[in-house]
Amino acid sequence: MGKSDSDFYLFKGQFKYVSFSLILIILFGIALFTVELTAINIVIFSIVLIVQVGLAMYYKFLHQDILKKLVDTENSLLDSKKEMKYKAYFDDITKLPNERYLLDKIKENLHVNSFDKAVLVFEIDRLATIKASLGSLYSDRLLSMVAQRLQSQLSSQFIIGKLRDDQFVILIDHYQNRDDVLKFCKQLQKMMETPFEIQYSSLNYSLNIGISFYPKDAESENELINFAQIAIYEARNTPDHISFYETSMSDVRTGKVTLENDLYNALKNNELFLEYQPQIDTVTGEVISMEALVRWQHPKRGLISPGEFIPVAEESGLINPIGKWVLETACYQTKKLQVQLGKPIQIAVNLSLCQLFQENFVQTVQQILEKTDLAPQSLQLELTESMTMNTSHLIPILHDLKSLGITLAVDDFGTGYSSLSYLGDLPIDCLKIDCSFVRKIQKSTSSEPLVDMIISMAKHLKLNVVAEGVEEVTQLNYLMKKECDFIQGYLISKPISFEQISNNLCNLQHKVREMITISQ
Repeated sequence: MGKSDSDFYLFKGQFKYVSFSLILIILFGIALFTVELTAINIVIFSIVLIVQVGLAMYYKFLHQDILKKLVDTENSLLDSKKEMKYKAYFDDITKLPNERYLLDKIKENLHVNSFDKAVLVFEIDRLATIKASLGSLYSDRLLSMVAQRLQSQLSSQFIIGKLRDDQFVILIDHYQNRDDVLKFCKQLQKMMETPFEIQYSSLNYSLNIGISFYPKDAESENELINFAQIAIYEARNTPDHISFYETSMSDVRTGKVTLENDLYNALKNNELFLEYQPQIDTVTGEVISMEALVRWQHPKRGLISPGEFIPVAEESGLINPIGKWVLETACYQTKKLQVQLGKPIQIAVNLSLCQLFQENFVQTVQQILEKTDLAPQSLQLELTESMTMNTSHLIPILHDLKSLGITLAVDDFGTGYSSLSYLGDLPIDCLKIDCSFVRKIQKSTSSEPLVDMIISMAKHLKLNVVAEGVEEVTQLNYLMKKECDFIQGYLISKPISFEQISNNLCNLQHKVREMITISQ
């Protein structure tokens, strides 16, 4: 029932009531004058008149109140309809058009003219890691700020929106050639170079961009977006983080999805196992530590390289449960080996950024140490150099880890871009020289000065140095001459199972001591 209908019925009811009241008053007045005009009758008449007038006034106010409520209800319904429509077509976090709206608009635009068009799907690099480590409130704020920057710096002629899996979409409805699209992609990336200020932190983020073309790659809006999303997975591994869709990419992506599903089952089915590579003291020849390395024995494909499944684990978030399993297993087996040998031996375990920033990670490490009864001093956690760039978030966590009594190392040192800037700030104990430098010792004139510099710098900062990838005696001799503290590599031992290191450690120790003695 509309407002006009309500007014009509209310007015009709009021008219009937007033008409009936007037008839009663007239009849009562006639009765007074025809019977007897006495004071008491006049008083009664006045009271009746006052009551009737009061009732009429009350009815009038009641009518106004009902009208106001009807108007308020109607306005509330209109607001609810607007809100429902907004939620149906716009993203809550970014306020951009959502997937439903985008598909409709792209479909409509594809057939407006005969121009070639391009669909760009892009994402914030390593957003899954950011969300897992810093929380959804942080990542949502970042998404919102990216959306604001896009809207403020891009022309209104572009259709911009957001997909459900935290990816953005832009439709370019006319382009001259592939280079035009590439230039636009680089402009998008440049927009993100200005740091985002979130929670008192100033951080830079890059974009991964996938592109598909209409009608070259597809003629439907769903396929165009899907193909651009597939191209993103390739973009993550390219230097410029931009990739154009190719038909072969679909097969690669299907393989990654299958591998991700198999990896999820691998953890449940105990298909993962650890191997250990010893680290040797170059002065005493003692095996003082070993590095834990995760392996995957696939039931159909056999042994799968960590270089293949670790990136998949990081992208999917499986790195957190896998990392926890690795840490607990390594601590348990190291404690078992210590009891067997009757002496301490340290275990080094690699961390991913996603693990390090996950909630309650420090408490998780502490609980594992207590559960396995491993002394904190026997555990060393290794960070890759690229992880050390977000120092504002990293430093408090590392200090908390150090307070447990464990040691910290920077792996692959020398391959990053911020090597010198963070060494004095982070509470680290050890640098691991990347194997790419070690392998070139006495083969490349450029590598030896870098190795010398890393060792010298570590000595001045009172840090231990481990050289990875030692495969030749000449490399060992050079490192010992430069007073490198520890070495690991195939010259000493390849990564071996826990059973092998447990049963053959004495023989390995004898071999190493002979090798060190000869080199001295």
